[in-house]
Formats: sequence, C-alpha cells, structure tokens
Amino acid sequence: MRTGRKSPTIATVRRHSRSIAALALVACGVAAAPAAAATNPAPARSCSVLLEPIQPGEKFSRVVKEVCADTIEKADLAALGGTRTAAEATLLLEAADHINQGLPRYRWWGYAGPCDTAGYGIRDLGVSWNDRISSWRQGHSRCNYLNVWENNSYQGAKTYWHNWTKVDYVGAAWNDRISSMHIHYEP
Repeated sequence: MRTGRKSPTIATVRRHSRSIAALALVACGVAAAPAAAATNPAPARSCSVLLEPIQPGEKFSRVVKEVCADTIEKADLAALGGTRTAAEATLLLEAADHINQGLPRYRWWGYAGPCDTAGYGIRDLGVSWNDRISSWRQGHSRCNYLNVWENNSYQGAKTYWHNWTKVDYVGAAWNDRISSMHIHYEP
C-alpha cells in the first residue's frame, strides 16, 4: 500500500543522521558549537590551597581548603577567609602555568606558619593543575627546598631545587610534568 509519500534517499538519511549525532554530542556536553568555542574560550582559572603541615607519621599534608577563581586574588580571599587570613597563613609557593610566572597561577599556603624540616607535602596536584607547572617562585624564605615528582604520591622520576627564590622555567625535562611536591626547610 502506498501513502503518496516518497521514500527518503540514502543521502538524505545520512545527512539527517549526522545532524542528529552532532546535536546529541552538543546536548551532552561532549562537543561545542564551533562559533561558541571561538568567541567564548574558557577563562583561565587560578587556584589557592591552604595546607596543614605534615603530621608525625604522615607523608602528605591535609588540604584545609582549595578554591579556584578567575583571579588569584579572588582565589586567595576565598581559600584564606573564615578561620585564617592571608596575614596568618604563610605563602609557601606560587606556581604558574607558563614560563616567567605567567597566568594562571596556583598558590599553596601554610596553615601553621612557614616551612620546617617536615614541611608540607602535596600528594596530588589535581585534575586542573596536574602536569601544567612551568615556573614558580618561593613564598616564605624558610621554604628553601622543593622536591617534585612526575607522578602522584611521590612516585616516578624526581628532581629538586634547593636555595632558590624564583624559577622562570623548570626546563624541558620537567615542563608540564609535575604531579606531586614536597616543600620544606633544609639548613
């Protein structure tokens, strides 16, 4: 029995299938419309983390609070507000996503003052900052030793910097490779 409608051609079916698949990807957040991506790039996010010192018998610091925002100042205010303020916390290290301390930045603050020999241990830089660090500068002068590892939890290849104040470029071997760190004082 015919109803008077023509059957769609193979080309028409393929065209409609591609359109439906593209709309499904956009709706699920897997793909974005090209015009939107070109005109509205995701903003660079800077982050600020407040850490407890490493406790006896532990290897890593507990994260008290971590906040990311569109500026490092906003991230600092949100992370250090409440029970601690920037005046009470100690800046341990400020890392950057690009050489020469370029934006965005990531700051680690000590909840209990400057570094001692136990220091502060960062087990995991997290999804947003893992394998992104290209440069950094020292926070407090007593935090003079920095160990870095290529994997989380102090695993994999390791290197260190001692008695540094600013590193404008970590070098080709370590650029965008750091996943965990230990900041401490060593005489």
